Amino acid sequence: MELRTPFLFCVVFFIISKANAAAPEAVIAGGWNEIPDVNNNTHIQDLGMFAVQAYNNLTGSNLFFYAVFQAQAQIAESLNVRMVIQALETQLPKMYKAYVWEKPWENFKNLTFFETVLA
Repeated sequence: MELRTPFLFCVVFFIISKANAAAPEAVIAGGWNEIPDVNNNTHIQDLGMFAVQAYNNLTGSNLFFYAVFQAQAQIAESLNVRMVIQALETQLPKMYKAYVWEKPWENFKNLTFFETVLA
């Protein structure tokens, strides 16, 4: 498990720095780094859907996932992703902030935070 953490760090660092090719110095280990083009990032969209489903399971809500509009990643011993998600509640779109803790090498995901974004 100790060897997987540096590997994950390298992979995520490469993905974020490649996406931020114009400013690779902006990628900060341990800090929050913007994930560009989240609309076309299937992994981030899947994490957003996971966050809504996990929230529904925890609360008995019936939100319907629409899309992730913004996301940032924090690389530590695992991957933390914070997102701004749009979901439908009784046919009305609302924005939510969600944090997902992920360890892809263990196939582990956990919703750690989910709340409505006040307009």
